[in-house]
Amino acid sequence: MPENITNELIYEVLKNMQSRLSTMSDDISGMKARLTSVDTRLGLVHTDLAQLSDRMDKLDNRIERVETRLNLHDRPN
Repeated sequence: MPENITNELIYEVLKNMQSRLSTMSDDISGMKARLTSVDTRLGLVHTDLAQLSDRMDKLDNRIERVETRLNLHDRPN
C-alpha cells in the first residue's frame, strides 16, 4: 500500500463522496416529484378516456334508436 495516503486525503475523498451523494439525493427527490406528477396526469387522462367512451356509447345508442325508428338498418346483400 502506498505510504502517501494520509488522513487528510481520505477526508477529502469522503467529503467529495458526501457532496456527490447529496446531489444524487436531490436529483432522486426531483425525479420522484416528477414521477408523481406524471402519475397524476396519467390518472386524469384515464378518467378523460373513460368519460369519452361513455359519451360515445350513449351516442351509439341514440343513433341505433334513430335508425330503428327510420328503418335505416343495414340489409345483407
